[in-house]
Amino acid sequence: MKANRSAGTNLVFSVFLFSLFLFFPGLTAKGQSCFQSGTGAWQNHAFTSQSSQFVVTYSVTPSHASMNGVVGFSLNAANAMTSLAVIVQFSNTGVIDVRNGGSFMAATSYSYKAGTQYAFQLVINPATRRYSVFVTAPGGAQVQLASNYAFRSSQSSISSLNSWATYSKGGTEKVCNMTIAGSSVTAPTITTQPANETVTSGQTATFSVTASGTAPLTYQWAKNGAAISGATAASYTTPATTSADNGSQFVVTVSNSAGSVKSTAATLTVTSTPGTLSLSSSSLSFGSVNVSSSKTLSTTLTNTGVSSVTVSSVSISGAGFNDSGVSSGQIITAGQAVTVNVTFAPAASGSVSGSLTITSNASNSPTKISFSGTGAAVSYSTLLSWTASTSSVTGYNVYRGTTSGGPYTKVNPNVDANTSYSDASVQAGLTYYYVVTSVNSGGVESAYSTQVSATIP
Repeated sequence: MKANRSAGTNLVFSVFLFSLFLFFPGLTAKGQSCFQSGTGAWQNHAFTSQSSQFVVTYSVTPSHASMNGVVGFSLNAANAMTSLAVIVQFSNTGVIDVRNGGSFMAATSYSYKAGTQYAFQLVINPATRRYSVFVTAPGGAQVQLASNYAFRSSQSSISSLNSWATYSKGGTEKVCNMTIAGSSVTAPTITTQPANETVTSGQTATFSVTASGTAPLTYQWAKNGAAISGATAASYTTPATTSADNGSQFVVTVSNSAGSVKSTAATLTVTSTPGTLSLSSSSLSFGSVNVSSSKTLSTTLTNTGVSSVTVSSVSISGAGFNDSGVSSGQIITAGQAVTVNVTFAPAASGSVSGSLTITSNASNSPTKISFSGTGAAVSYSTLLSWTASTSSVTGYNVYRGTTSGGPYTKVNPNVDANTSYSDASVQAGLTYYYVVTSVNSGGVESAYSTQVSATIP
Protein backbone atom coordinates (compact mmCIF):
# COMPACT_ATOMS: atom_id res chain seq x y z
CA MET A 1 0.00 0.00 0.00
CA LYS A 2 1.09 3.54 -0.72
CA ALA A 3 -0.03 6.71 1.02
CA ASN A 4 0.96 10.16 -0.28
CA ARG A 5 0.04 13.49 1.25
CA SER A 6 0.97 17.03 0.30
CA ALA A 7 0.12 20.28 2.06
CA GLY A 8 -3.35 21.61 1.37
CA THR A 9 -4.65 18.41 -0.24
CA ASN A 10 -6.74 15.50 0.99
CA LEU A 11 -5.05 12.17 1.60
CA VAL A 12 -5.38 9.86 -1.40
CA PHE A 13 -4.44 6.21 -1.12
CA SER A 14 -4.52 3.23 -3.44
CA VAL A 15 -4.70 -0.46 -2.62
CA PHE A 16 -4.46 -3.80 -4.31
CA LEU A 17 -7.84 -5.55 -4.52
CA PHE A 18 -8.37 -9.14 -3.52
CA SER A 19 -11.38 -11.36 -4.13
CA LEU A 20 -11.58 -12.18 -0.43
CA PHE A 21 -10.44 -10.31 2.68
CA LEU A 22 -11.32 -11.80 6.05
CA PHE A 23 -15.10 -12.40 6.04
CA PHE A 24 -16.10 -9.42 3.84
CA PRO A 25 -16.68 -10.22 0.13
CA GLY A 26 -16.34 -7.66 -2.63
CA LEU A 27 -13.49 -5.64 -1.07
CA THR A 28 -13.17 -2.20 -2.68
CA ALA A 29 -10.77 -0.32 -0.37
CA LYS A 30 -8.52 -1.16 2.54
CA GLY A 31 -6.22 1.08 4.59
CA GLN A 32 -3.53 -0.57 6.68
CA SER A 33 -2.12 2.62 8.23
CA CYS A 34 -3.43 4.75 11.08
CA PHE A 35 -4.56 8.37 10.95
CA GLN A 36 -4.33 10.78 13.86
CA SER A 37 -6.97 13.49 13.89
CA GLY A 38 -5.94 16.99 14.87
CA THR A 39 -7.97 19.14 17.23
CA GLY A 40 -10.27 21.46 15.28
CA ALA A 41 -9.11 20.20 11.86
CA TRP A 42 -11.00 18.09 9.31
CA GLN A 43 -9.19 15.13 7.73
CA ASN A 44 -10.91 13.57 4.70
CA HIS A 45 -10.11 10.28 2.92
CA ALA A 46 -11.68 9.27 -0.38
CA PHE A 47 -12.82 5.75 -1.29
CA THR A 48 -14.62 4.13 -4.23
CA SER A 49 -18.15 5.49 -4.45
CA GLN A 50 -20.76 3.19 -2.87
CA SER A 51 -24.44 3.40 -3.79
CA SER A 52 -25.70 0.07 -2.41
CA GLN A 53 -25.21 -1.57 0.95
CA PHE A 54 -21.59 -1.93 2.09
CA VAL A 55 -19.71 -2.83 5.28
CA VAL A 56 -17.09 -0.70 7.04
CA THR A 57 -14.65 -1.84 9.74
CA TYR A 58 -12.06 0.23 11.59
CA SER A 59 -10.67 0.86 15.08
CA VAL A 60 -10.47 4.12 17.06
CA THR A 61 -8.38 5.07 20.09
CA PRO A 62 -9.63 8.29 21.78
CA SER A 63 -7.06 10.40 23.61
CA HIS A 64 -9.50 11.82 26.17
CA ALA A 65 -12.33 10.36 28.27
CA SER A 66 -14.64 13.28 27.47
CA MET A 67 -14.06 14.66 24.01
CA ASN A 68 -16.04 15.74 20.98
CA GLY A 69 -14.61 13.50 18.27
CA VAL A 70 -16.31 11.91 15.27
CA VAL A 71 -15.68 9.48 12.47
CA GLY A 72 -18.14 10.11 9.65
CA PHE A 73 -18.98 9.23 6.06
CA SER A 74 -20.10 11.65 3.39
CA LEU A 75 -20.59 12.36 -0.28
CA ASN A 76 -17.36 14.23 -1.12
CA ALA A 77 -15.01 15.78 1.42
CA ALA A 78 -16.56 17.15 4.62
CA ASN A 79 -15.78 20.54 6.12
CA ALA A 80 -18.58 20.68 8.69
CA MET A 81 -20.69 18.25 10.74
CA THR A 82 -23.63 18.93 8.42
CA SER A 83 -21.60 17.44 5.54
CA LEU A 84 -21.63 13.99 7.18
CA ALA A 85 -24.44 11.51 6.54
CA VAL A 86 -23.17 8.76 8.86
CA ILE A 87 -21.60 9.76 12.19
CA VAL A 88 -20.18 7.82 15.13
CA GLN A 89 -19.25 10.17 18.00
CA PHE A 90 -17.08 9.99 21.10
CA SER A 91 -19.22 12.52 22.95
CA ASN A 92 -18.13 14.98 25.62
CA THR A 93 -20.44 13.14 28.05
CA GLY A 94 -18.20 10.06 28.01
CA VAL A 95 -20.37 7.79 25.85
CA ILE A 96 -20.27 6.67 22.23
CA ASP A 97 -23.40 7.68 20.33
CA VAL A 98 -24.64 7.71 16.73
CA ARG A 99 -26.42 10.25 14.57
CA ASN A 100 -30.03 9.32 13.80
CA GLY A 101 -31.68 11.89 11.56
CA GLY A 102 -31.79 15.07 13.62
CA SER A 103 -30.10 13.96 16.86
CA PHE A 104 -27.46 11.76 18.49
CA MET A 105 -28.56 8.65 20.38
CA ALA A 106 -27.66 5.01 20.94
CA ALA A 107 -29.58 1.77 21.31
CA THR A 108 -27.26 0.93 24.23
CA SER A 109 -25.55 3.39 26.57
CA TYR A 110 -21.84 2.68 25.98
CA SER A 111 -19.10 4.45 27.94
CA TYR A 112 -15.56 4.79 26.61
CA LYS A 113 -12.10 5.28 28.16
CA ALA A 114 -9.11 7.27 27.01
CA GLY A 115 -6.33 5.23 25.43
CA THR A 116 -8.54 2.19 24.74
CA GLN A 117 -8.88 0.89 21.18
CA TYR A 118 -12.47 0.22 20.09
CA ALA A 119 -13.32 -1.87 17.01
CA PHE A 120 -16.28 -0.73 14.91
CA GLN A 121 -18.41 -2.38 12.24
CA LEU A 122 -20.91 -0.33 10.23
CA VAL A 123 -23.46 -1.66 7.75
CA ILE A 124 -24.40 1.29 5.52
CA ASN A 125 -27.04 1.37 2.78
CA PRO A 126 -26.99 4.65 0.76
CA ALA A 127 -29.98 3.47 -1.29
CA THR A 128 -32.23 3.49 1.79
CA ARG A 129 -30.16 6.10 3.70
CA ARG A 130 -30.02 3.81 6.72
CA TYR A 131 -27.17 2.30 8.70
CA SER A 132 -26.36 0.13 11.73
CA VAL A 133 -23.36 0.38 14.07
CA PHE A 134 -21.60 -2.22 16.24
CA VAL A 135 -18.71 -1.68 18.67
CA THR A 136 -16.36 -4.07 20.47
CA ALA A 137 -14.03 -3.22 23.36
CA PRO A 138 -10.83 -5.23 23.88
CA GLY A 139 -11.78 -8.65 25.25
CA GLY A 140 -15.49 -7.77 25.20
CA ALA A 141 -18.54 -8.85 23.23
CA GLN A 142 -19.87 -6.94 20.26
CA VAL A 143 -22.56 -4.40 21.22
CA GLN A 144 -25.08 -2.85 18.83
CA LEU A 145 -25.22 0.95 19.12
CA ALA A 146 -27.56 1.63 16.20
CA SER A 147 -30.06 -0.40 14.24
CA ASN A 148 -31.33 0.99 10.94
CA TYR A 149 -30.64 4.62 11.93
CA ALA A 150 -31.36 7.37 9.39
CA PHE A 151 -28.70 9.47 7.63
CA ARG A 152 -28.24 12.94 9.11
CA SER A 153 -31.23 15.12 8.18
CA SER A 154 -29.10 17.52 6.15
CA GLN A 155 -27.95 14.56 3.97
CA SER A 156 -31.33 12.83 3.60
CA SER A 157 -31.38 13.18 -0.20
CA ILE A 158 -27.97 11.71 -1.14
CA SER A 159 -27.75 8.22 -2.64
CA SER A 160 -24.03 7.45 -2.51
CA LEU A 161 -20.96 7.88 -0.29
CA ASN A 162 -17.32 8.25 -1.30
CA SER A 163 -15.43 9.82 1.61
CA TRP A 164 -14.76 9.34 5.30
CA ALA A 165 -13.53 11.97 7.73
CA THR A 166 -12.30 12.56 11.27
CA TYR A 167 -12.75 15.65 13.39
CA SER A 168 -12.43 16.47 17.09
CA LYS A 169 -13.04 19.59 19.15
CA GLY A 170 -10.99 18.36 22.11
CA GLY A 171 -8.31 15.70 22.10
CA THR A 172 -7.47 13.45 19.17
CA GLU A 173 -8.64 10.19 17.61
CA LYS A 174 -6.33 7.54 16.21
CA VAL A 175 -8.21 5.71 13.43
CA CYS A 176 -6.64 2.48 12.15
CA ASN A 177 -7.32 -0.21 9.52
CA MET A 178 -10.21 1.50 7.77
CA THR A 179 -11.77 -1.14 5.49
CA ILE A 180 -14.55 -0.48 2.99
CA ALA A 181 -16.14 -3.74 1.85
CA GLY A 182 -18.43 -4.11 -1.16
CA SER A 183 -22.18 -4.44 -1.22
CA SER A 184 -22.32 -8.24 -1.18
CA VAL A 185 -24.32 -9.38 1.86
CA THR A 186 -24.87 -13.01 2.80
CA ALA A 187 -28.53 -13.89 3.38
CA PRO A 188 -29.30 -15.65 6.67
CA THR A 189 -29.36 -19.43 6.96
CA ILE A 190 -30.49 -21.52 9.92
CA THR A 191 -27.82 -23.90 11.18
CA THR A 192 -29.75 -25.23 14.21
CA GLN A 193 -33.53 -25.49 14.02
CA PRO A 194 -35.73 -24.93 17.11
CA ALA A 195 -36.49 -28.23 18.86
CA ASN A 196 -39.79 -29.62 20.15
CA GLU A 197 -40.42 -29.00 23.85
CA THR A 198 -42.44 -30.93 26.45
CA VAL A 199 -43.36 -29.27 29.76
CA THR A 200 -45.82 -29.77 32.57
CA SER A 201 -48.75 -27.38 32.71
CA GLY A 202 -47.72 -24.26 34.62
CA GLN A 203 -44.09 -24.41 33.51
CA THR A 204 -42.44 -22.32 30.77
CA ALA A 205 -40.88 -23.58 27.54
CA THR A 206 -37.85 -22.12 25.74
CA PHE A 207 -37.23 -22.36 21.99
CA SER A 208 -33.90 -21.40 20.39
CA VAL A 209 -32.44 -21.06 16.90
CA THR A 210 -28.90 -20.67 15.57
CA ALA A 211 -28.46 -18.72 12.34
CA SER A 212 -25.60 -17.39 10.21
CA GLY A 213 -25.43 -14.53 7.71
CA THR A 214 -24.27 -10.94 7.47
CA ALA A 215 -25.07 -8.94 10.60
CA PRO A 216 -27.27 -7.49 11.78
CA LEU A 217 -29.72 -10.40 11.95
CA THR A 218 -33.25 -9.85 13.21
CA TYR A 219 -35.61 -12.44 14.66
CA GLN A 220 -39.40 -12.73 14.91
CA TRP A 221 -41.10 -15.67 16.63
CA ALA A 222 -44.67 -16.71 15.85
CA LYS A 223 -47.12 -19.01 17.63
CA ASN A 224 -49.55 -20.88 15.42
CA GLY A 225 -48.86 -18.39 12.62
CA ALA A 226 -49.34 -15.22 14.69
CA ALA A 227 -46.34 -13.01 15.51
CA ILE A 228 -45.51 -12.84 19.23
CA SER A 229 -45.05 -9.28 20.48
CA GLY A 230 -41.53 -8.66 21.83
CA ALA A 231 -40.23 -12.11 20.75
CA THR A 232 -37.32 -10.74 18.67
CA ALA A 233 -34.27 -12.59 19.98
CA ALA A 234 -32.58 -15.84 19.00
CA SER A 235 -34.48 -17.58 21.79
CA TYR A 236 -38.03 -17.25 23.13
CA THR A 237 -39.44 -18.31 26.50
CA THR A 238 -43.20 -18.73 26.81
CA PRO A 239 -45.32 -17.54 29.73
CA ALA A 240 -46.53 -20.22 32.18
CA THR A 241 -48.22 -22.81 30.00
CA THR A 242 -51.72 -24.22 30.28
CA SER A 243 -53.39 -27.24 28.73
CA ALA A 244 -54.68 -24.91 25.99
CA ASP A 245 -51.08 -24.51 24.76
CA ASN A 246 -50.71 -28.22 24.05
CA GLY A 247 -49.89 -28.81 20.39
CA SER A 248 -48.98 -25.18 19.65
CA GLN A 249 -46.33 -24.66 16.98
CA PHE A 250 -43.55 -22.10 17.15
CA VAL A 251 -41.66 -20.73 14.13
CA VAL A 252 -38.97 -18.05 13.90
CA THR A 253 -38.13 -15.89 10.88
CA VAL A 254 -34.52 -14.68 10.63
CA SER A 255 -33.85 -11.66 8.40
CA ASN A 256 -31.21 -9.22 7.22
CA SER A 257 -30.99 -6.82 4.30
CA ALA A 258 -30.35 -9.69 1.85
CA GLY A 259 -33.47 -11.68 2.71
CA SER A 260 -35.10 -13.88 5.30
CA VAL A 261 -35.49 -17.55 6.17
CA LYS A 262 -38.19 -19.30 8.19
CA SER A 263 -37.41 -22.15 10.56
CA THR A 264 -39.19 -25.46 10.76
CA ALA A 265 -42.02 -25.60 13.28
CA ALA A 266 -41.28 -26.70 16.84
CA THR A 267 -44.20 -28.31 18.67
CA LEU A 268 -45.03 -27.62 22.31
CA THR A 269 -46.44 -30.53 24.30
CA VAL A 270 -48.07 -29.65 27.63
CA THR A 271 -48.76 -32.50 30.03
CA SER A 272 -51.78 -31.98 32.28
CA THR A 273 -50.73 -32.86 35.81
CA PRO A 274 -53.42 -31.09 37.88
CA GLY A 275 -52.45 -28.63 40.56
CA THR A 276 -53.67 -28.91 44.16
CA LEU A 277 -55.33 -26.18 46.23
CA SER A 278 -54.93 -26.10 50.01
CA LEU A 279 -56.37 -23.75 52.65
CA SER A 280 -54.67 -22.30 55.71
CA SER A 281 -58.08 -22.57 57.37
CA SER A 282 -61.20 -24.25 55.99
CA SER A 283 -63.50 -22.95 58.75
CA LEU A 284 -64.12 -19.35 59.82
CA SER A 285 -66.01 -18.37 63.00
CA PHE A 286 -67.19 -14.76 63.21
CA GLY A 287 -68.74 -14.93 66.69
CA SER A 288 -71.24 -12.18 67.55
CA VAL A 289 -71.51 -9.23 65.16
CA ASN A 290 -73.93 -6.37 65.70
CA VAL A 291 -76.69 -5.92 63.17
CA SER A 292 -75.74 -3.24 60.61
CA SER A 293 -72.05 -3.78 61.40
CA SER A 294 -69.57 -6.10 59.64
CA LYS A 295 -66.52 -8.24 60.30
CA THR A 296 -63.99 -9.69 57.82
CA LEU A 297 -61.91 -12.85 58.24
CA SER A 298 -59.33 -14.27 55.82
CA THR A 299 -57.82 -17.59 54.80
CA THR A 300 -54.98 -18.33 52.38
CA LEU A 301 -55.53 -20.47 49.29
CA THR A 302 -52.25 -21.97 48.00
CA ASN A 303 -51.51 -24.00 44.87
CA THR A 304 -49.21 -26.67 46.27
CA GLY A 305 -48.98 -28.57 42.97
CA VAL A 306 -46.60 -28.17 40.02
CA SER A 307 -49.22 -26.99 37.50
CA SER A 308 -51.37 -23.89 37.29
CA VAL A 309 -54.95 -24.09 38.49
CA THR A 310 -57.78 -22.28 36.72
CA VAL A 311 -60.81 -21.31 38.82
CA SER A 312 -64.05 -22.04 36.95
CA SER A 313 -66.59 -20.76 39.48
CA VAL A 314 -66.95 -19.27 42.97
CA SER A 315 -70.24 -19.55 44.89
CA ILE A 316 -71.19 -18.43 48.42
CA SER A 317 -74.16 -19.25 50.65
CA GLY A 318 -75.48 -17.86 53.92
CA ALA A 319 -77.35 -14.63 54.65
CA GLY A 320 -75.05 -11.66 55.22
CA PHE A 321 -71.87 -13.33 53.89
CA ASN A 322 -69.78 -11.97 50.98
CA ASP A 323 -66.37 -12.92 49.57
CA SER A 324 -63.45 -11.33 47.68
CA GLY A 325 -59.94 -12.28 46.57
CA VAL A 326 -60.70 -15.13 44.20
CA SER A 327 -62.89 -15.06 41.09
CA SER A 328 -64.05 -17.14 38.16
CA GLY A 329 -61.40 -17.43 35.44
CA GLN A 330 -58.53 -16.64 37.80
CA ILE A 331 -55.30 -18.62 37.22
CA ILE A 332 -53.34 -19.61 40.32
CA THR A 333 -49.83 -20.62 39.30
CA ALA A 334 -47.80 -23.36 40.99
CA GLY A 335 -46.68 -22.16 44.42
CA GLN A 336 -48.86 -19.04 44.32
CA ALA A 337 -50.84 -18.04 47.44
CA VAL A 338 -54.10 -16.08 47.23
CA THR A 339 -55.85 -14.38 50.15
CA VAL A 340 -59.58 -15.15 50.33
CA ASN A 341 -61.64 -12.66 52.36
CA VAL A 342 -65.10 -13.42 53.79
CA THR A 343 -67.21 -10.60 55.29
CA PHE A 344 -70.18 -11.11 57.64
CA ALA A 345 -72.66 -8.21 57.77
CA PRO A 346 -75.84 -9.46 59.52
CA ALA A 347 -79.08 -7.72 58.64
CA ALA A 348 -81.01 -9.36 61.49
CA SER A 349 -80.32 -11.03 64.79
CA GLY A 350 -79.76 -14.76 65.04
CA SER A 351 -77.24 -17.46 64.17
CA VAL A 352 -76.20 -17.86 60.54
CA SER A 353 -73.98 -20.42 58.80
CA GLY A 354 -72.67 -20.51 55.23
CA SER A 355 -69.94 -21.72 52.93
CA LEU A 356 -67.73 -20.67 50.01
CA THR A 357 -67.20 -23.21 47.23
CA ILE A 358 -64.34 -22.79 44.73
CA THR A 359 -64.57 -25.03 41.68
CA SER A 360 -61.44 -25.46 39.52
CA ASN A 361 -59.37 -27.95 37.54
CA ALA A 362 -57.34 -28.76 40.69
CA SER A 363 -56.99 -32.41 41.59
CA ASN A 364 -58.93 -31.86 44.83
CA SER A 365 -61.69 -29.63 43.44
CA PRO A 366 -64.04 -28.35 44.78
CA THR A 367 -62.39 -26.40 47.60
CA LYS A 368 -64.83 -25.46 50.37
CA ILE A 369 -64.67 -22.94 53.23
CA SER A 370 -67.38 -23.10 55.92
CA PHE A 371 -68.24 -20.23 58.27
CA SER A 372 -70.67 -19.22 60.99
CA GLY A 373 -71.69 -16.13 62.91
CA THR A 374 -74.42 -14.62 65.06
CA GLY A 375 -76.22 -11.38 64.34
CA ALA A 376 -76.71 -9.42 67.57
CA ALA A 377 -79.61 -6.96 67.76
CA VAL A 378 -78.62 -3.50 68.95
CA SER A 379 -80.99 -1.66 71.32
CA TYR A 380 -80.84 2.05 72.14
CA SER A 381 -82.40 4.14 74.93
CA THR A 382 -82.21 7.66 76.28
CA LEU A 383 -82.08 8.42 79.99
CA LEU A 384 -83.66 11.69 81.09
CA SER A 385 -83.42 13.28 84.54
CA TRP A 386 -84.64 16.57 86.02
CA THR A 387 -84.83 18.53 89.23
CA ALA A 388 -87.93 17.93 91.36
CA SER A 389 -90.55 20.65 91.38
CA THR A 390 -90.62 22.90 94.46
CA SER A 391 -94.41 22.81 94.34
CA SER A 392 -96.53 19.98 95.72
CA VAL A 393 -96.93 17.56 92.80
CA THR A 394 -97.97 13.94 92.44
CA GLY A 395 -95.68 13.20 89.49
CA TYR A 396 -94.42 14.07 86.04
CA ASN A 397 -95.19 13.44 82.35
CA VAL A 398 -92.49 13.05 79.64
CA TYR A 399 -93.11 14.29 76.09
CA ARG A 400 -91.05 13.58 72.92
CA GLY A 401 -90.93 14.98 69.41
CA THR A 402 -88.72 14.62 66.32
CA THR A 403 -88.79 18.34 65.49
CA SER A 404 -87.31 21.03 67.66
CA GLY A 405 -90.09 23.01 69.32
CA GLY A 406 -92.68 20.25 68.89
CA PRO A 407 -95.18 18.94 68.39
CA TYR A 408 -94.59 16.52 71.27
CA THR A 409 -96.21 13.21 72.17
CA LYS A 410 -96.38 11.85 75.70
CA VAL A 411 -94.29 8.72 76.08
CA ASN A 412 -94.97 7.61 79.68
CA PRO A 413 -98.36 5.86 80.09
CA ASN A 414 -99.01 7.16 83.63
CA VAL A 415 -97.90 10.04 85.78
CA ASP A 416 -94.53 9.05 87.20
CA ALA A 417 -93.38 10.29 90.58
CA ASN A 418 -89.69 9.68 89.71
CA THR A 419 -87.43 12.50 88.49
CA SER A 420 -85.87 10.35 85.75
CA TYR A 421 -87.13 8.38 82.78
CA SER A 422 -85.57 5.82 80.35
CA ASP A 423 -86.97 5.93 76.81
CA ALA A 424 -86.26 2.54 75.18
CA SER A 425 -88.36 3.10 72.06
CA VAL A 426 -85.86 5.24 70.19
CA GLN A 427 -84.37 4.24 66.83
CA ALA A 428 -80.84 4.54 65.49
CA GLY A 429 -79.97 7.54 63.34
CA LEU A 430 -82.68 9.91 64.69
CA THR A 431 -82.63 12.98 66.92
CA TYR A 432 -85.32 13.33 69.61
CA TYR A 433 -86.50 16.44 71.52
CA TYR A 434 -87.87 16.09 75.09
CA VAL A 435 -89.87 18.25 77.53
CA VAL A 436 -91.32 17.41 80.98
CA THR A 437 -94.46 18.63 82.82
CA SER A 438 -95.49 18.30 86.48
CA VAL A 439 -98.98 17.26 87.68
CA ASN A 440 -100.55 18.22 91.06
CA SER A 441 -103.07 16.29 93.11
CA GLY A 442 -105.93 17.93 91.30
CA GLY A 443 -104.68 16.68 87.97
CA VAL A 444 -103.58 20.08 86.81
CA GLU A 445 -100.54 19.88 84.49
CA SER A 446 -97.84 22.55 84.29
CA ALA A 447 -96.38 24.13 81.15
CA TYR A 448 -93.52 22.39 79.26
CA SER A 449 -90.07 22.48 80.73
CA THR A 450 -87.03 23.65 78.79
CA GLN A 451 -86.44 21.37 75.77
CA VAL A 452 -83.47 18.97 75.62
CA SER A 453 -82.35 16.77 72.68
CA ALA A 454 -80.72 13.36 72.21
CA THR A 455 -79.20 11.98 68.97
CA ILE A 456 -79.16 8.20 68.55
CA PRO A 457 -76.07 6.93 66.64
